Amino acid sequence: MRRQTALIVLMVCALIAGCGSRLTDEQRAALVVPGGGTAGTQEGTAPGEEGTVPDGTAGQPGANNPQQPNQQPNPPGSIAGGCQGTGGATDKGVTAGEITIANISDISGPVPGLFQAAQQGTKAFVEYFNATQGAICGRKLKLVSFDSRTDSGGDQQATSQACEQAFALVGSMSGFDQGGGPAAAACGIPDLRASTVTTQRQRTPVSFGVASNVVNLVSSAYPDLIKSSFPSAAGAASFLYLNVDASSQNARSMQKAAEQRGLKFVYTQAIDIADVNYAPYVAKLKETGAKIVYWMGSAQYAVRLQQAMRQQGYTPEAFITDPSAYDAQYVRQGGAAVDGTVVYTNGGLFEENNPQVVLYKQWLGRVAPGASPSYFGMFAWAAARLFVQLAAKIGPQLTRKAVLDQVRGVHDFTAEGMVAPQDVGGKRTSACMSLVRLKGGAWSRLAPASGYSCGALIDTGVGG
Repeated sequence: MRRQTALIVLMVCALIAGCGSRLTDEQRAALVVPGGGTAGTQEGTAPGEEGTVPDGTAGQPGANNPQQPNQQPNPPGSIAGGCQGTGGATDKGVTAGEITIANISDISGPVPGLFQAAQQGTKAFVEYFNATQGAICGRKLKLVSFDSRTDSGGDQQATSQACEQAFALVGSMSGFDQGGGPAAAACGIPDLRASTVTTQRQRTPVSFGVASNVVNLVSSAYPDLIKSSFPSAAGAASFLYLNVDASSQNARSMQKAAEQRGLKFVYTQAIDIADVNYAPYVAKLKETGAKIVYWMGSAQYAVRLQQAMRQQGYTPEAFITDPSAYDAQYVRQGGAAVDGTVVYTNGGLFEENNPQVVLYKQWLGRVAPGASPSYFGMFAWAAARLFVQLAAKIGPQLTRKAVLDQVRGVHDFTAEGMVAPQDVGGKRTSACMSLVRLKGGAWSRLAPASGYSCGALIDTGVGG
């Protein structure tokens, strides 16, 4: 079971630009949630969540009757302000007063709450939109949530149910998202995901990752930022990764791109999941004189490696990992051992006053008090925002086909500056990113001085 859990986490983390999921000691001790829930749960009843989503429509026309459109004008500057007129039941999941969207994310399973942040981010946007933004041609949003159970069968079952209950899938994240691909394609449901994980889902014609990362395309900004931030270390880099296919593919792709941009690697090493003794790898890092350590794999193993480095008194100039480490839980787990970690990200920084990130954090606090903002939650929020923009552009005669036609033309989506430009419709990795560094237990921007650094996409031929 421990190996199964690690494989799930690594498969997910590596295929999303190397991002990993953190496991606490308590999570590892309780790998399976008893009962597990059902594949389809209404919003507010998914495992680990309580309450319902207030729709912000109390006392407004149509609030208690989804067949009656809301006639209140949208506030100035509303996301859906350009949507004029009203329509009826134009497609499955659409009435005169509501558009039902579904989120399918891993809540139960070997890693409880693996992608709960994506569900919370979607829920936060729905509550924000219904409470403050009016309606989409008279239609409010209704969210139904499904638990894909960290299982391809669970994803397939949830997708089949969502095809019948909802108009679109929005903000979903599932570790085995290949399971629902055929069902989504068969029913033609628009599927705007926080990110796609498997190549099968990436190739599903109705599925689009709003974090539009793919394995074989690596932005030159990634190695260029490292070189400029640590110029004296560029000739002595190392790459360590967990020895499973997904991590291996991403590590090889990213290392190949870095080598093309002038970094020299003195040590590359795969580490078996069952290996608990990282001391020999640290000894080799010291022996080869590695000054930069890249890590590919889940954050819990990154912590293990950094603890071994600390025990041997080895401190590289940079320890670099993916955006999933950029949260409070990673800092709590690793303590002083992880101080100095550098994270690359194509999303907004939580410490800065990015208006959309601020909105996300505010409304996350309303729907999930105590939850920390995360990369996955941010992109789920962005996916929900993109859906509203597309639906408003289409107008009253909303259909699934019309949404799919629109999303294929989205090639520079930023969610109003919340994330780096994403080629959602083209399904190509974002060319832009920034670096943040953990110092003294707090994250701060490392490079560039503001915004993102953008480069060319390098096709490494690995995993494509």
